[in-house]
Amino acid sequence: MLKSYEFLLDSISSEDYWSDVGIDTAASKISQFDNSSWNELESIFLAKSEVWRGRCAESLGDSDDERALRVLLALLKAEEESVVIHAIESIESVFLAGYILDRAQVIRALDEEFEVESRTLKLMAATLVRKLSQA
Repeated sequence: MLKSYEFLLDSISSEDYWSDVGIDTAASKISQFDNSSWNELESIFLAKSEVWRGRCAESLGDSDDERALRVLLALLKAEEESVVIHAIESIESVFLAGYILDRAQVIRALDEEFEVESRTLKLMAATLVRKLSQA
């Protein structure tokens, strides 16, 4: 299953098509992951391109699997601002869906300094921390 997921994230060249169809298709593939697929994803995603990791983050936003949250938290450490933005947005989606059980873990990860010094990232992280703390 991971091979078809990888191919999907690599093969779509149109951002419009990715937004309209690709994210849902990738999320569907993720819902079919077994332990082996999750383990393999966790071992390869850091070596992938910026676009691939951003798409990975986007496609994990509907997953109720705790391993998706682990990948998203790891993506917060990416050097590229776009990847971190996608990770924060997906973490928020996972939270809003009620899939985050350990909010403290997520708050700690969001409170850490980001590789990229960006006001946008800091505001996004602070806003999400506030939401997590108030829930």
